[in-house]
Amino acid sequence: MRAVFEQLDHWLMRLMSLVIFASTAAIVCLISFLILSRYVFGWSVIGMLELSTLSALWLYMIGAVVASRNREHITVDFTAQSLKSPRLTALHESLVSLIILILGVFFLSLAWDMLIWAQRRPQVTPGLNIPLLAGQSALITAAVLGLAYTLRDLIKALIAVRNSYREA
Repeated sequence: MRAVFEQLDHWLMRLMSLVIFASTAAIVCLISFLILSRYVFGWSVIGMLELSTLSALWLYMIGAVVASRNREHITVDFTAQSLKSPRLTALHESLVSLIILILGVFFLSLAWDMLIWAQRRPQVTPGLNIPLLAGQSALITAAVLGLAYTLRDLIKALIAVRNSYREA
């Protein structure tokens, strides 16, 4: 079963890397074209800012998921560094993971409400008529994937707590 999850994680990371690469390339190209067209040629091209903002939203959200996957998100680790006992460290990791899980469920709830609202009252961007759900789906994706990685971290932390009691 563990091999299945590792394979899924590997496939998911490759997909997220592709999204990060594509969104970064899109942002660079779109913003460069926007600057060039406005300040060199004097053109006002409709929709460039919408597309770059949409790309940036996907980049930020998938980047946050990758940071969560790699446990590289912003943390205050003063307490974690001061703990010497493996059991206390495992308990601390469990508590942190539980708090993040609660916040993740709240974030997922907000994303779900946003999805329901978007289905009831569909809206589009003013320039290119892109459905706002295209950008909102980045938030929903980040909420789901972030929650999945938080569950992984909580399970690992609880196993570490259990093992620390077995060793004692």
